[in-house]
Amino acid sequence: QAGLVERGTTAQGEARARARAAMVKFAKDPSMQARMHQYQIVGRAAPTPKNPVPKIYRMRLFAKNKVLAKSRFWYFMKKLNKAKKSG
Repeated sequence: QAGLVERGTTAQGEARARARAAMVKFAKDPSMQARMHQYQIVGRAAPTPKNPVPKIYRMRLFAKNKVLAKSRFWYFMKKLNKAKKSG
């Protein structure tokens, strides 16, 4: 809050800060919150009359869960190989 003036001495402020810190069991490090897993996704584009047997691709990537891993797989397939999930 802008313009908020804390009254009291610095010793009182430090005591309040220690009391607030004592209420928390342990401080969580935000860098430890993002749990990434390695996934190996295998896929191919849908068969079309032009290409009835499309090439199969495998990719290893990191994501928080398998849904995001599949999404990233198709994102990179579109960029790198011009292959879409739908054909």
